[in-house]
This record gives sequence, C-alpha cells and structure tokens, in this order.
Amino acid sequence: MVRDWRETWEREGYLVVPGIFEAARVERLRAIADGIHEQWIACDPQTGQPRSNPDEHCMRHLNHAAYFHDRPAADFSELMDAVADDLILGIARAILRETPLFRCTTYWFNPRKTSVDGNWHRDLQFMAKSEEEERRRMEAAIAAGESAIQMQIPLVDSDDIEFVPRSHLRWDTPAEYEIRCAHGRANNTSNRMPGALRLALKAGDAALFNPNGLHRGRYHADKPRRTLMFTYTKASRPLFDYFSDQPWFREPGYLDRLTPRTRAFFEPFVAEYQDRWKQAQELQPA
Repeated sequence: MVRDWRETWEREGYLVVPGIFEAARVERLRAIADGIHEQWIACDPQTGQPRSNPDEHCMRHLNHAAYFHDRPAADFSELMDAVADDLILGIARAILRETPLFRCTTYWFNPRKTSVDGNWHRDLQFMAKSEEEERRRMEAAIAAGESAIQMQIPLVDSDDIEFVPRSHLRWDTPAEYEIRCAHGRANNTSNRMPGALRLALKAGDAALFNPNGLHRGRYHADKPRRTLMFTYTKASRPLFDYFSDQPWFREPGYLDRLTPRTRAFFEPFVAEYQDRWKQAQELQPA
C-alpha cells in the first residue's frame, strides 16, 4: 500500500484515499469547524475585525488559540488529533519520503452570495515575482523531487476540487498556458482546461495533491461546501511565511491539552519556527 501511494503520487501528482475519517468523526469535525467559522466571521483574531465579505470562501488557521479560549478542550484536541492522525501522517511520510512537518490548517466553504469557479493556478506562481522566476522555481522543484502536500477532507460530499494529473512534472502546455497565464490571466477560470480531473469525494475521503500541479476549487453559493485542508511540507524543507507564522503556539499551555502523541507531532513545528515568531512579534509596532 505504501508503495502504491508513493508511485501514484510521484506519477500523477495526486492521490485519493477513501474513508480516511469515519462518519462520526466527520460530524464532530464539521461541528467544530463550523463553530470556528462563525467566530471568524464575527471577529477574525488575526485582524481584530469582523469578516464582512459574503463572498469569501476560505479561512486559514483554524487552530488559532483565540478560537478555543471559551470552547471545550475536547474540541481543540479533536481538531489537532485530526491533523496528526496516524494514517494521514503515514501517507504523508510515504509520499514525501521523510518526516512531514506541519504547515497550516484551512477551511473551504461555499460563499453566501456569489458563485464562482476558481482560478487555475500553481501555488508556485504566488511565490514568484515574474513568470521567468516561476519557471525556474518549477524546474528546480522537478529536478529536486520537491513537493508539499495539500490534503483536503470534505465534511460533506464534494466534487469541487479539480486537478490536472501529471502537470506537476512539467511547465504548462500551450493550451494550459492560454487558460492559466495568457492575456493577464483573463481566462483562468475557464472550464475548458485540457485533461482536468474533477475529484468526486464522499464526506471523510481524502484528496491529496501536489500544489505545484495545475489545480483549482469551485465555490457555489447554492451548493454546500465544507472542506478541511491540512498542509504539510518536508521537515528538511521548512518555509517561513504567512502560513507557518503561527505565534500562538508559543502561548503558555497551548500544547498541554493534547495527547502526548499529537503533541509530539507539533513540537518540531514549534522548534523550527519559534525564533522566527519571536522576532516577528518583536518587530511589530507597540
């Protein structure tokens, strides 16, 4: 099984694992995530402001300490146990070929007003200042066999993830480029992406994909979407940015409510970034 996971991942750039969470666990996680989502709308702890845009469809950092100050400790443990689940980490370890390092939690949900088909992209494009730099980054990642994992687990049935298999191994074809990049990205929500595969998932399934590949999501106001996403990188390739900048991990007692096994998974994340968190906080205006 481990070999099958690794071979599929390296060849296709994505992997689907059915039934990674049972129905009762899905129900508990949805109740927790929906409650956090409601708190976020009322007041985003990272800005101190409410989220007033009804067309938003994504929130980061469900594990922010502020969401759990007045919630049962069991809710925090349930969420963090899911991130550090033995099966999930076993799959991540197999396809990364080394110990996975935590990066971020995300919640995808349907907008309240306007429906949109998402834009086709490779995550590398958001890290590059030019197309030439993006191509260099892509070529270097392919040569080094580098990848991160975005693992999406729908909490309701969903077919809103689309991926182009094997696109993580090459630059865009002319037809792909025409959609993703050409004309100032004016066509990047096109439904005509060649070779696109829509992943039909049941609640509790897991879809993992290499974010260097071509992918997108769909967000329809009249179609419920409730999807957890856990992101992992190689422990040997940490990256400090908005996603890994989570200074609340330094709050006294933050990890004390977790089981020893789950806490042990997050401790390397804290060790890797705690000095950067401290430095970043010291640079903030008083």
